[in-house]
Amino acid sequence: MPHNPYTPPTSQVEGAEEKTPFDFSGSTTYSITPRQLWLAGMCSILGILLTPPYVYFVFMKATNPAFNGAALTSLFVLTALSVYTYIIFKKLLNEKSHFRAANLGISLCILASVISALVEPFINHGETISTYTAIELVVFGVLLIYLGLMLLRCEDALFGQMKLIAYLTIASGITTASIVLTFLAVLLSFPLGIATAKLFFRASKALAQVQN
Repeated sequence: MPHNPYTPPTSQVEGAEEKTPFDFSGSTTYSITPRQLWLAGMCSILGILLTPPYVYFVFMKATNPAFNGAALTSLFVLTALSVYTYIIFKKLLNEKSHFRAANLGISLCILASVISALVEPFINHGETISTYTAIELVVFGVLLIYLGLMLLRCEDALFGQMKLIAYLTIASGITTASIVLTFLAVLLSFPLGIATAKLFFRASKALAQVQN
């Protein structure tokens, strides 16, 4: 078929970014703002920084009850940070990626995190706490695996971070549910937090550009 000289070129101009159906649009009204996305990125970073002290307090309170208050306080702060990032992540998936398959997984992870934090002060030390902790780890691990599998179905690369976040979430779920590999789950939380922070910061910048 002869080439139509009036057909626009299909190749991208060198140096130009390829547009996707998931790009932010200046003509669309979003319930999330660049500031909320930036705050979610900061929450991810704070979560990384607070995790080592929290793990230390948890280990120390087993032999020294004086660390109970510090452990609970850090747990509440980490829970609040994670709930906020989950909420903004869910909105980002819904509004930018047009993806809702992970909504249930995110909601269940939020619910499990909140319940765990609220119940923790009432758990007595001894054999009961070991049983409760095991059940808690298995349940939360399964939820993370489910969430990660759902995230793999998202077609939006989310600034190149989606696949990494999905695989790290699955790995975190497996190690958490195994109970004996929980320490690996703690280590995996660091690259996961970094990937999530990068996602939010890039999304914040991208949304701000189209709204200016």
